[in-house]
Amino acid sequence: DDIDYITWPTKGKIRFDNFTARYRKETPVVLSKLNLEIKPGEKMGIVGRTGSGKSTIVLALSRIIEREEGKIEIDNIDISKISLETLRQNITVVPQDPFILEASLKENIDPLNKSNDEEIIRILDDFCLFTSIEKKEERLNLMIKENGTNRRKGEKQLICFARAAMKKSKIVILDEATASIDV
Repeated sequence: DDIDYITWPTKGKIRFDNFTARYRKETPVVLSKLNLEIKPGEKMGIVGRTGSGKSTIVLALSRIIEREEGKIEIDNIDISKISLETLRQNITVVPQDPFILEASLKENIDPLNKSNDEEIIRILDDFCLFTSIEKKEERLNLMIKENGTNRRKGEKQLICFARAAMKKSKIVILDEATASIDV
């Protein structure tokens, strides 16, 4: 095993090879013999009707549902051979419904406390989050209530985008994540 899990994935190439999956053994197949390749750095949109499998692809990439046949590779490594922790730490998913912590804005952007205040402020500025609050400390310490009930849905979604940007993953998946954001 010569995989460097610290730097994996290095490029972010994703390949579904005859991938078939279902939610449970007794349920119908939800993805059937999917073949798809996403090149490193490529931005791809997957469109389709409700129930066509778009979100299921995200679940498969995160191994929330497991394969029945075929495989998914990231940078030529079969993701079934990688621990769930390593896999999920290296893929960032921004879902349609924002996940917000009951915590400060800083803790919502950097829940693992891996970045300094200047990096977080830069990300907040990049996403135009609460720029009307001039004092850095006040902005970082802005309290977000449980499920973000004291924030508009678009603001909560931007917080999730800022969190994703802070993580700096090679693979970022947006699952209808822009639905609540104004132009």
